[in-house]
Amino acid sequence: MTQVVQLVVEQPSLRHARSMMLAIIDLAKNRDLTPEQYRAHFNAIDMLAREAHDLIVNAEFEQEGGGSANGNTQRGHTPTQI
Repeated sequence: MTQVVQLVVEQPSLRHARSMMLAIIDLAKNRDLTPEQYRAHFNAIDMLAREAHDLIVNAEFEQEGGGSANGNTQRGHTPTQI
């Protein structure tokens, strides 16, 4: 019998986006927060979600053969933020 090993090379930006999503999940799990803490958590979640979205859009663009460092697509549009 032959064993086959598949190596998946993950892009650094996708790995970073995945880490951000895990941080969002951790922030969302916190309960019993004061209103000030809730606002701070909500702002942090918003910031992390926007950054993760931008990283994912850039990584998808790089996979398609683009590779723009500033996040703009070939058509000249900036990725939409959530």
